[in-house]
Amino acid sequence: MKELEDVTGIDASTLVTFRPDHIHTQVSSLRQTVPMDLALKFHDQLEHLRAPRFANCKLHLPCISFRVTEVGWKHDLAKETPITYEIKADRLHDLLITTEETLVQFSQAKPIRWTFLLVRPWDRYLLGVPDFAEQPDFTNNMESVKDWTEPKSLMDDSDKLLGGSPVEEEPGSRALKLVVRLRQPFNAFLLAQQHVREYKRTASDHNIIAQVKDIASIDDMDIWTIEIL
Repeated sequence: MKELEDVTGIDASTLVTFRPDHIHTQVSSLRQTVPMDLALKFHDQLEHLRAPRFANCKLHLPCISFRVTEVGWKHDLAKETPITYEIKADRLHDLLITTEETLVQFSQAKPIRWTFLLVRPWDRYLLGVPDFAEQPDFTNNMESVKDWTEPKSLMDDSDKLLGGSPVEEEPGSRALKLVVRLRQPFNAFLLAQQHVREYKRTASDHNIIAQVKDIASIDDMDIWTIEIL
């Protein structure tokens, strides 16, 4: 766990698998803090995204994106190779990434022309939907999707009765379970803008683990399909 914290900057105590009773407790709590209309709107937006696909030598990746606001060396590791950088992004906890690539350092006080994003790739896990549909063919995959996986969670079992039969849920409960999933740490991609709406992934020596700071900010999260070269 200590190594995980050193590599990612994320508190390892947050990387837990919730039991179904914990999910129901959190959903009940969120009913008091998250406006239901926002949760339903967010769920609807994700539900209507198309699956990832390749077209014209680009990966069209539906995602939730977070604008990077600051990139800087981690001073005690700045002379090492690969370099560890401290990253700040809107609505995310600060995090660390280690890469062989040289990143442009910038901050809000010293901005640059290019846009950097941390993105959470869309996947059915967020919606709690079983993956029965045919998945995109990544046989000729490029590096940007090689490590794209989301953890299996016991939360998926919370939608079943003790006998194993699925329970039909009302839309509000499904939307709030999505909010609970959004609170968990996730594997992110760091993308650097190349052209309008076109980005390139920055390779990292380890998975980039990010986490949303305040789930009440879901109304400000950007959901769209990004093109990765």
